[in-house]
Amino acid sequence: MATPPKPSELIEEAAAWLAALDAGSATREDFEAWRAADSRRAVAFAQVVDAFEQIEPLRVVHEPLPKPSRLNRRNLLRGGVLAGGIAIVGGTVAMQAAAREHAETGVGERRSIVLEDGTRLLLNTDTRLSWRIKGTTRSLWLERGEIGLDVRTAAGPALRLFANGMHFDLRSGSFNARREPETVALLVLQGTASSDGRQVAAGALAQVIGRDLAVRPAEAVAIDRARSWKDGQLVFEGESLDFVAAEFNRYLENKLVVADPSLSRIRLGGRFTNTDPVELLKALEASFGIHAHRSESGAIMLTAS
Repeated sequence: MATPPKPSELIEEAAAWLAALDAGSATREDFEAWRAADSRRAVAFAQVVDAFEQIEPLRVVHEPLPKPSRLNRRNLLRGGVLAGGIAIVGGTVAMQAAAREHAETGVGERRSIVLEDGTRLLLNTDTRLSWRIKGTTRSLWLERGEIGLDVRTAAGPALRLFANGMHFDLRSGSFNARREPETVALLVLQGTASSDGRQVAAGALAQVIGRDLAVRPAEAVAIDRARSWKDGQLVFEGESLDFVAAEFNRYLENKLVVADPSLSRIRLGGRFTNTDPVELLKALEASFGIHAHRSESGAIMLTAS
């Protein structure tokens, strides 16, 4: 039988998770899986978070002392918890416990936010993000979905955008960021961005797959799409029906299903309202003879007539 971890070891683990979440190098899904596996981990994380919230203001007051490394922060958190006898704050702990604020949208919803530093955000469908604007810290975490950003930095620090373990520093300008399970795409519409010393100029697309970053000129349709979703529209230029259905499904509770595999090769273009597929379904039937019908579950099945 495995020896149960000591309380001090649980504190070390919890502090490491908080540091990783704070740095954007861990995903919420991995964190939740770790926390759910043992109720003692949730307790330890609650203690660590509470200690962090008491320690962080002291660190800020004493700037410009060097910012603690991740290891120093873990030791500081552990010492604060063990020596201070911190009370546990509640039975559940949100990922934003490290003094972050957060916002999200449901499927088919859009939402606009203005941050304390004047940054304007527009959240697309099924999006979740968190942020911290404090002193010289300007950080934003895209946890899922897509956002448009209008950033104003003036002479201050860049806004640091974290997503899927990577980060971008955004200067004044307009940007579009989209996070998928395995990729992150940042489109610079105006201004400049950088990541690990690589510059991303206006009109360029930076795409992260795993830990690999590729920067290339953005296609005109990508720029059009980044602007059109803000007006509730989807734009296609010769993409496959599979792609079209997948894009629409981001906005629909009742999903489109290409039930006949032979239809996947069909390519189409046009501009459609993203939360209502009626015009798309009319075009598919008129141009390709594709019939749509509702399944018992509510899904919209696409079949050859």
